[in-house]
Formats: sequence, C-alpha cells, structure tokens
Amino acid sequence: MARPPPPGRCVHCLGFFEEMTWDHVFPEAWYPDTTPDNVEKWKIPSCRPCNALQGKNEGELLVRFGLCIDPDDPKNAGIVEKALRALTAESGRDEKDAKAREAYRQKILRQVFEGEAIPFQAIYPGFGPRPGIHDLTLVAVPVSATGIRTLVEKIVRGITYVHDRKFVESPYKIEQFVLTDEGATPLTDILRRFGKVYERGPGIIVTRAVVPEDQMTAFYGIEIWGRFKAYASIERDKSEIVR
Repeated sequence: MARPPPPGRCVHCLGFFEEMTWDHVFPEAWYPDTTPDNVEKWKIPSCRPCNALQGKNEGELLVRFGLCIDPDDPKNAGIVEKALRALTAESGRDEKDAKAREAYRQKILRQVFEGEAIPFQAIYPGFGPRPGIHDLTLVAVPVSATGIRTLVEKIVRGITYVHDRKFVESPYKIEQFVLTDEGATPLTDILRRFGKVYERGPGIIVTRAVVPEDQMTAFYGIEIWGRFKAYASIERDKSEIVR
C-alpha cells in the first residue's frame, strides 16, 4: 500500500495540511479495461475533504456519461458496465447499498428527457443524436455543468503539478471552453503544432502546449473515451495585474 504524501499543500484548494491523501488526476474508475497494466496512473497530493468531493463528483459523472457512450468501443471498455452497476440493486454490497442504488436509478429516470422534450441546444458537444435513430426515440441524461468544470479544472491542476511541480495560483487562473470540433479548430491547430501529447492508454488523451516565455501559461485539449472533449487554458488573470 502506497504511503500517504507528507504534510504539504493540496493541489485543489491550495491549503496546507498535516495529513494528506493521494488523488488520481484521472479517476481510477475511468480507465477502460483495455488500459495496459504498465500505464502510470498519475496521482497528486490532496486534502481529505477535496479528495472526497472530487470522488463524489467523478462517480456522478461516470454514471451519467457512461449511459451515453458506445459499450462496444475499446476506448471505453467496461465503463458502461460500471455505470449500470451503480444503478442496479443486485450489485449492492448489502441491503442498504442495494436500496441506495435503486434510489439512484429512480432519480436518474425522473431526470431524463425524451424525444421532443430534449433541449438540443444544451447537448454537450460530441454527445448529440446518432445517425439512424429517430428523434422521438432519443433519451437525454442531464449532466452537471459545474461537475464538468470541476473535473476539467482538476485535470489541469493535476497535470501542472505532475509535470512541473507547480500549483495553479494567483496571478494565474484556469479558463474552460465548451467547443464543437469546428469551433475548437483554432485551439486544436495550436495544440497540434506546439503541444505535447500524453496518452494514458486508449481511453484518455491530453495535449498540452506551454508558452515558453513564462512556463506557466498553457493550453489543454482533453479527450476521454473518444467522446468527451474539453478545452482549457492557464492564463494570467488580468484583474490581478497591477497597472
């Protein structure tokens, strides 16, 4: 069993703590079954409260995204099954857990949109209707925008710490962008020309381009399971600059 980190700063909240834990940059449960055994699953020092909050958010996102991806794609092998188990009473560890899973399933069912009730303008890029499926048969699962922002910020903070041993703090801040493939073209061009690709197996790919002048400003392209794409940057907060 790995030793906990020594006393220090939490990558998430930046506070100093005597007792620290390890948190995975990419949720451990998010790695598909096709991930090679020799892939290093990056870890970062985190305080216990932040670790717990991140874990809860990641579990929620895994279920909701897991219900919307192709179970036969090797880039997400096993992810759909994990999502379904979280909603299946028979998978419960005990009676209390079984009831919690059933209650969660009912919660998801109450929240879904069907057919013409789906707010198509709010669909996350890459998760729209598939060709050949009639609109009236579609079902949409709502996903928290705050949850997505929390996940993307964690990944950016985590990679910055893993590779540079730096914390993202004032005067720098993280900006996030929800873009279609077409809308992301200017950013993906920059990442293709100047970025470095980090692959954590077939299901997780991150491209990062760091501006050499300050070694902190950077652009990120994140792709998970071949479906979820997110873009972010670390930039100097202009409001923090003393004129």
